[in-house]
Amino acid sequence: MKRIRIRKVIACILITFTFVSCKQTTIYVSVNGDNSNSGTKSSPVASVQSAVELSRNSGIKKIQIREGDYYNVAVVLSTKDAGLTISGENGKKVRLFGGKMLDGFKYNGNFLEATVPDSVLKDLDFRILIVNDTLKERARLPETGAFNHLSEWPYQWQSSQGGWAQKPTESDLTTLYYNPQDLGSWLDVKNAELTVFHAWDDSYVGLAEIDTLKQKLIFSNAATHPAGAFSSWAGPKTHQYIVWNIREGMTHPGQWYVDRTNRKIVYWPKSWEKPENMQVMIPTQTHIFEIEKNSSGINLENLQLSCAGGAIVNTGYGTGNIAAAILASNVKNITLKNTMIKNVAGWAVKVTGSNISIDDCEFSFTGAGGLRYDGKHISVERCGIHDLGKLYFGAVGIMGGGNFNLVSHCELYNIPYCAINSLGNQSVAEFNLVYNFKQTMVDGGAIYGADDSTTYRNNAVIAPKGNTIEGWSYYFDELADHSIMENNLAVNTLVPVHHHMAGPLIIRNNVFIDEKRQEISYALCSDLTFSGNILIADEILFSGPTGEKGVTKKESLNAVFQRYFDCNGIVKFDGNQLLADTVIHDVLHIYSPIRREGFRFSKDQWSKNADTRKNWYTKIPDGFDATGYRNNFRQIYTQMTGVGE
Repeated sequence: MKRIRIRKVIACILITFTFVSCKQTTIYVSVNGDNSNSGTKSSPVASVQSAVELSRNSGIKKIQIREGDYYNVAVVLSTKDAGLTISGENGKKVRLFGGKMLDGFKYNGNFLEATVPDSVLKDLDFRILIVNDTLKERARLPETGAFNHLSEWPYQWQSSQGGWAQKPTESDLTTLYYNPQDLGSWLDVKNAELTVFHAWDDSYVGLAEIDTLKQKLIFSNAATHPAGAFSSWAGPKTHQYIVWNIREGMTHPGQWYVDRTNRKIVYWPKSWEKPENMQVMIPTQTHIFEIEKNSSGINLENLQLSCAGGAIVNTGYGTGNIAAAILASNVKNITLKNTMIKNVAGWAVKVTGSNISIDDCEFSFTGAGGLRYDGKHISVERCGIHDLGKLYFGAVGIMGGGNFNLVSHCELYNIPYCAINSLGNQSVAEFNLVYNFKQTMVDGGAIYGADDSTTYRNNAVIAPKGNTIEGWSYYFDELADHSIMENNLAVNTLVPVHHHMAGPLIIRNNVFIDEKRQEISYALCSDLTFSGNILIADEILFSGPTGEKGVTKKESLNAVFQRYFDCNGIVKFDGNQLLADTVIHDVLHIYSPIRREGFRFSKDQWSKNADTRKNWYTKIPDGFDATGYRNNFRQIYTQMTGVGE
């Protein structure tokens, strides 16, 4: 009888345990957890990856991460995780870091130095340092601006379709001739890294050698273009470069470099920063979340991610080659919501696939861009993307591709190159607010792409009063056709419209406001329709073809440019209002001006009424309060232009 009673008790316990397990719907993660725990609310695990493993074994599809800071995080999700939601505790600060704290800092003169053990990061191949949650400046030469190199590349760029008239050799892509006044034998090749500027992009390279006799640097990895490329049209920037991560570049407090020779981090602290009150973090992981190929039905929400690294690699166009804190490849039905990503070495997010939603997120202080996507039915809504390109100046806010995508109600600012760079075919950019873009690079625009059947509508692009940067704000580029830009605003951007090798296009019901000159540019374009637009400036210059042929012979052009020999520019121009003292036209054939003349389409659409123009200059345009995601259009407009103060 006693033995039977014991069996009954054990059976009851097992039944109760099974009942509780069946009732568990969430796996919990806590900074005070233990990975040997069961993952219940009272017995949480310590790491997200352990929670993922429990989810796979139990079938529970919800993981909640409790408030706190989690370090050295690297989560890999796969096809096993379909239907899984990983969320931070609602209303709490849940921070996942792809790095570790580094202590042991000691003074060496003005600098603080700490040794990095092999066990933490063996090769020291990283480019960000976070001190007290702030991304710190790297040591650089020169302190501001850039050095000018002596390399030349005289060959013609034949568009992205044609490439270089002469293909660069490996030597062309790995050599830079420097001025001996700038560099010398003191340069530490093991530590030094270079930014080499081109036009719309830059290259990022390590060094293999310095030849002080021939005054040349040999790169350890190839640049995108030869040093000196594009100089015939892109100007002085094409001969500029910067040297990073050397002791000689430590010129003021707040800077740092990694001394790979002695395995040390060297930091020059601000006056209030002491070893005892500093939290110093270095990246140990490239991705904080990696979602593998063919995964589906995964949701991430209410998280804060920081401190993801990445090995040295040349950037590629738009910094497309650089790593990301969240990497998802060929996935579907993925949601990223209410997630903040900042202080990372590469992109915040890179994702390819279909039916992907990225909503209510903020991406900032990245080494590369904000969001890189490619696929179909991808939507990006109500996101703030700003303060990008802290390592790579070719960075863009959003870089897209594919088909049937949407970028809506986002705010993009403080970006060295384009805000939105391509969307994909049959895609839409609407109600986005853009300012402080193209701060470093040339070409490109606020919303730019070479996509077909794409629409830019209800967006606002604002530059400050007195701006000198040509915005090329709304830009359809090579081979774009059957696309529309409508109901957009551009203020103080100097070139609100710049189209190239594109058409047919419709430009309608937009408002463009500039203080002095405004340029509407459409080189090598055909079949453009302008209707219902309002253009305000002291002088409006249209620059593009009319179908008239210049002196250039077709057979003298390369195969790419021959295709645009008969471009005809604007074919329909009606219902527009040109409020200006002067309206002129630079008639182009290919890229060569034939002559300057009065704009042939102006007629009754041109008014010199100064009072009407002044009214546009001194009011905030109606109808754009819905742009952006913070309901702050009027605040930004006033801040940038002074109107409404």
